[in-house]
Amino acid sequence: MKYSALFGLAALALGFAACDDIEDSNSLPQSNPQLDIVKADNVSVAAAPAASGTIDLEALNNSASTVNIANVTEASDWPEGFTASVPFMQVSNDQSFSKVETVETTMGAEGAILVEPDAWETAHVALFGKNPKASTAYVRFPVIAANGDQKVRMGGEDYYYGNFSVSVKPFDLFNGQIIEDSYYLITNVDNWDFSKAIKFSRTDADVYDDPEFSVVANVNGAGYQWAIIPASTYDAGTLGAAYGVADPAEMAGTLVATPAGQTITYGLIDAVGPHMIKINMEKLTYETTLAIPQLYTPGDSNGWNQGASQILTTTDYVTYTGYAHLSGGFKFTSQPNWDGINYGNAGNGALSTAGDAGNLTVDADGLYWCNANIVSLTYALTEIKTIGLIGDATAGGWDASTPLQPSADFLTWTGTVELKDGGFKFRANDGWDINLGGSLTDLTQNGDNLASPGAGTYVVTLNLNAVPYTATITKQ
Repeated sequence: MKYSALFGLAALALGFAACDDIEDSNSLPQSNPQLDIVKADNVSVAAAPAASGTIDLEALNNSASTVNIANVTEASDWPEGFTASVPFMQVSNDQSFSKVETVETTMGAEGAILVEPDAWETAHVALFGKNPKASTAYVRFPVIAANGDQKVRMGGEDYYYGNFSVSVKPFDLFNGQIIEDSYYLITNVDNWDFSKAIKFSRTDADVYDDPEFSVVANVNGAGYQWAIIPASTYDAGTLGAAYGVADPAEMAGTLVATPAGQTITYGLIDAVGPHMIKINMEKLTYETTLAIPQLYTPGDSNGWNQGASQILTTTDYVTYTGYAHLSGGFKFTSQPNWDGINYGNAGNGALSTAGDAGNLTVDADGLYWCNANIVSLTYALTEIKTIGLIGDATAGGWDASTPLQPSADFLTWTGTVELKDGGFKFRANDGWDINLGGSLTDLTQNGDNLASPGAGTYVVTLNLNAVPYTATITKQ
């Protein structure tokens, strides 16, 4: 059975009642003896001297030392024959202990509560990440009264002692390498002018947990040179420490930390167009790729007019996908004109950027799902012969699609559909390779199920003319 502490809000008096084979909230076996009522404040836990400074977990681990984080003291009226012990401590990154990690402890001489540095390190990384800087942690402790096999948790299973803060410096997993919060791109095009430096973007995560940064540079001509400066150099306003590259001929490779006063080997981009530069400041690596925001599909179906064509979108500047109405010949282009990079036919599913490259072609006038990779210079086309609704909100459930009918240009698909409560998606060719979900105002490939508006008859219209793809559902 569970032990119930008999304590008031003020006194927190702990009553010991006869009860065998008791377990506390941390699965500690207990046997509760017959004792007079003992107040919970008849024992105390106070921070040890080590807690007043910064606890260096790595240094202690290297010296095979434990951390004496706190001491437990029994009051003068503590029950005879019982010993106070602390089996674990809770660690949190805030005083309210909204996020908690548990660390096993052992007892030392004179009530010392001891923690292994590597065990504390595991908890610290879970709470604070891998940043090697010292952080403020909060700790608290349960106290167990024990006499042989008889054990009981003081104050009840949710009662803790201590609750103080301590500065903790974790292991340095980066061997002294410093990752700054911000980095900037400087270029020869701007005469290495700091005022024109481009700041790299990144996620909101700590830089030691996510050390990747990225920036898009517009390259308007050959011979575009670049270097990277950290925030400390940028703030100083003079070219101090910086990062160049090991081999400027490589589009991806190793960054080289260059101290102030030493010659920098600059990165080099010769291809015209926007380029994404990604850097990893833990691994000291970089990669550069074309950062074309979208591809156009001019061809016979739209009078070779980019503005009247469909576009392919990307999430990584490598693979571009989307629906397009195609007939006869066409090309992919990086701009809404012919001034950018134009992708023609190199044969056997390959693309060519040569000025004299022939047109890409399709055998039938229709709607196609297009997949183009501008790094590997490959592409694939899937003709869309059917589009339908499928899901438990439809008559066919998740086993059969309810078909929609295409417009003359295959970009609008419409049908009168009976819907029930539940979910559904749009899918092509009665398969799952190509499907749309998410929301009716922003349909995406492999998006989540859409919610039915309720039982009834509806006219459903799917619009693939432009991105984002959309649909309307009108009740009849």
